[in-house]
Amino acid sequence: MPQHLRGRQRHVFRQERRTEILKLIDLHGRVEVDKLAERFDVGSDSIRKDLQALAKAGKCIRVYGGATSIPASVVTQSIKTSEKSVSSPLEALVDPEDAGRMAVAQRAYLEIHSGDSIFLDISRTNSFLADIIARGDKQVIVTTNMIEVLQKLSNLDHVTALGTGGYLNVQLNGFVGDTTISLLEPLLFSKAFIGASGVDLDNAAVTSNNIDSGSVKERVIHNASYKFLLADSKKFQIKSMFRFAALNDFSAVITDSQDPMVLDKLRRLGIPTYRTLTS
Repeated sequence: MPQHLRGRQRHVFRQERRTEILKLIDLHGRVEVDKLAERFDVGSDSIRKDLQALAKAGKCIRVYGGATSIPASVVTQSIKTSEKSVSSPLEALVDPEDAGRMAVAQRAYLEIHSGDSIFLDISRTNSFLADIIARGDKQVIVTTNMIEVLQKLSNLDHVTALGTGGYLNVQLNGFVGDTTISLLEPLLFSKAFIGASGVDLDNAAVTSNNIDSGSVKERVIHNASYKFLLADSKKFQIKSMFRFAALNDFSAVITDSQDPMVLDKLRRLGIPTYRTLTS
């Protein structure tokens, strides 16, 4: 067979394979690379490229070891997001209540460099950080357990977006639980950006309202070389129920707080503090 026909045949087979993979994802909710490679009699690398292409097209969520279907809640959210004006400046779309989170996210972006493999956990601040990453040009690999972050980063040439997989908590709109923690166990990250429900300076404790989400944060902190706590000023006024880390577990705290008492306590605890550009 002539070379150009063989190339065309490979392209047809690839498209047919991807169509079949989508059907399997819709049927089972999740597919695995090894099983797909065996089913279609191709190499694992070919399947990974298939799943990456399907994820970039917004047809599935790429997770470690395979891919999952997109929850209905994400599809609804995507429709609502598309109705917003994309020409508006990012800050103009932010509620005044979230100004502190946006400022922290903007400062956190300065800690990201091309080539980094980073983790963004379930956090509203990380949702803003994902927006900034999407509009930037840094070549990064982003792993996350937050569906909204995957939605914002999955179709970009400069970002490789990976989901952890695991149990999908609809209220948190992200993956949590023992399966997620097990999937995270062998993974290493150069940097992790971790949100919190509250920061208890008296006990040097970082807290969460949800024990499952907090357990994932704890695992990620252990697996990252540099870990940044994202804490807007309001977080220092809140003490949540579940302690998932100590302040000295973090490489630095990124905050917009201008409270002298807060900043002094952080200094006395020996915690490097990166203040936002507006604080």
